[in-house]
Amino acid sequence: MGVVEPTAPVGRIRCQRIRVRQVIGEQTKQAAVRARILIPAEKPPAEQVLAARAQTQVQEVKIIPNKVIVEGKAHVQVTYVADFPSQPVHHVSGDVKFVESFDIPGAQAGQDVVVQLTVEKVAVHLDENDKDRRVIVVTVIVKIFVKVTETVEVDVLEEAPANLKPVTRQITLEEVVAFGERQVVVSQQVDIKKLFDGVKPCPEKILDVIADIRITKKEVIKNKVIVEGVLTLQIIYVAKTWEGSQPVHHAHVEVPFTEFVHVEGARPDMIVDVQVTIEDANARVKNHCEVSISVVLQIRAQVTKEITKTVVIDIVGNGRFEKITLFLDKVLAEVMRQVTIRDTATIPDQKPPAQKVLEAFVVSCEVTEEEILANKVIIRGVVVIKVTYVADKPTQPVHAFEVEVPFTTFADIRGVGDADPRLIVMCTVEWVAADLENHRNVGLNIVVRVDVRATRVVQQPVVICLEPPDVVEPIVEPKVPEPKVPTPAPGVRTYTIQAGDTFFRLAQRFGTTVAALQAANPGVDPNRLQIGQVINIPG
Repeated sequence: MGVVEPTAPVGRIRCQRIRVRQVIGEQTKQAAVRARILIPAEKPPAEQVLAARAQTQVQEVKIIPNKVIVEGKAHVQVTYVADFPSQPVHHVSGDVKFVESFDIPGAQAGQDVVVQLTVEKVAVHLDENDKDRRVIVVTVIVKIFVKVTETVEVDVLEEAPANLKPVTRQITLEEVVAFGERQVVVSQQVDIKKLFDGVKPCPEKILDVIADIRITKKEVIKNKVIVEGVLTLQIIYVAKTWEGSQPVHHAHVEVPFTEFVHVEGARPDMIVDVQVTIEDANARVKNHCEVSISVVLQIRAQVTKEITKTVVIDIVGNGRFEKITLFLDKVLAEVMRQVTIRDTATIPDQKPPAQKVLEAFVVSCEVTEEEILANKVIIRGVVVIKVTYVADKPTQPVHAFEVEVPFTTFADIRGVGDADPRLIVMCTVEWVAADLENHRNVGLNIVVRVDVRATRVVQQPVVICLEPPDVVEPIVEPKVPEPKVPTPAPGVRTYTIQAGDTFFRLAQRFGTTVAALQAANPGVDPNRLQIGQVINIPG
């Protein structure tokens, strides 16, 4: 009885190489960062805490198999009223470190990680057990978002012989063209007296700088990405006064900037993703009322283009092919909304009436609810403002109270509501001012910026080729050998399959090819890898 030979494919096999950004996984956690800040001996003890601000920074990101570890720091600034009869305002700061781990199957060293830190709330109070009134207890609620991606080159199968029964589909995806990065320094001179029309005193010494950034425009031109944005700085300083009391003040300064990143191959019709990180921010008193500001930015831009292709997503034959699933991050929309709020805050009954409003501090801006409707997202949030004022009493003591101001806005996003998207909603207070309406009512004017980014991870199965992306001649399917346990050959090592592994990813990781992996592991089905299964990795 003769051996039945497999049928040769009738027709051509066509492959093409594409480069896409594969999403390995993402996760969000909330972390409560607690600290006890001690007021130094050279400063007076506290009568009450006025306001607290926190700025977070990523210190280090480590990727170990299937896990991401984020080490960060929260820099906390506290202003307080001194426990003296004259009640001057003072300032103290401290750093708190935190570590969080994220379980992301398939994460490996060398992949790209995006970490986003958002301060959701800062709570502060004096330690009741400290009789000296020198210990301030701070709790910072930080939302940490981690996404792991890698840019991979895939040889997708576009055409296959009819007798292999290919299943085709037209897909739309973002192909990675190129990326570029650049470090820049944004500098500016600010005259405090001119900027605030003489309302704020000149600085004698800068205590600290809190910097934030928002991107206002991204534009792709030939081989370049133009980035426009605004740096928002809170400059905490000791005032220069004739009386010598040296009260602490803060100045809200906005610095616009325009920079570029060279990205070879970029064109105006392409899509760009920009990440800007504040590496360092400092300010110093230059002369008289002038402050010199310097901020170091790290700008990274990745350019993609949207392509539509007809590809093979499934095939019956076992030729030079493997079926994989691409996890692609599809951006539905990026929307910015600005909310202007006018509200009246009433001084609590237990506090004295006001003679003069000193200042309004932003304690926090928190998004409390995200309601997804058809093609629309409703955003609700709360802004917490602390108002300091001079009491209407002969001794004119300084008092403070907090008020919560709610807001509601919306963002039109086509496609949202069809399936659950991932929403990143950021709330920033761009401006706040307070004025005295009467002895017990304070008028508040607040401008809130809400940024909404909606994305969805799309799973796209495709059949890939195990040969270079040229037109491959018709092939004859070889006889499938009997399954057997792989035996390492000289120069070959073994590897235990983990969650998320495919022959394609392993070839990328170990610097080999899918064809070489299949040759080293006869009888192993690459579409049915099992966790714990041992395979050979060719040298």
